[in-house]
Formats: sequence, C-alpha cells, structure tokens
Amino acid sequence: MSLISDTIKGKRILGLSMCLSLTILICAVLGYYFLSTSTGNAIAIALAFSAAALVYLVTDELLIEAHEHEEKSYSMLVLFSGFILFWSISLL
Repeated sequence: MSLISDTIKGKRILGLSMCLSLTILICAVLGYYFLSTSTGNAIAIALAFSAAALVYLVTDELLIEAHEHEEKSYSMLVLFSGFILFWSISLL
C-alpha cells in the first residue's frame, strides 16, 4: 500500500484498502467454514500447502536479487532442502 499511495489518492485508496480487507475477511470466514468440521489431517494438509506457497513466494517472487543472475536448476532444491533440514532439527 505504501508503494502505491503516491499514485492513488483520495477515495480510491480507501476503496482499495476496503476491498483488500474484505477479501481477507471473506477468505477467513470461508476457511473457518470449510475447516471447522475437518479432521486434523485435512488441517495439516491445508497448513502445509499454505506454508509451501509462502516459502515459494518469498524465495522466487519477492527476492528480486535472485532474478538478477541466471538461476541454476539445483539452487531451489538446495534452498528447500535447507528449510526441511531446519524444520526437522527443530522438531527433534
């Protein structure tokens, strides 16, 4: 929001903020509705998918510096292996 606040002014920024807030609220209500009667396995699967999506987003999309150089095919594998290793150690 801070990046676009210079380009969007007045009521449009308020409307955009309200739309984003409503999207989060609707998704939270839908998530509660669908997962409230679920088993522990379904919740674990949903959380694992969410965590994997966030890790992918951070490593591949938000790190602009990673796109300045040509990406090697094994670099993402090494990164995810490090996350899995850290997670396994923290479980022990």
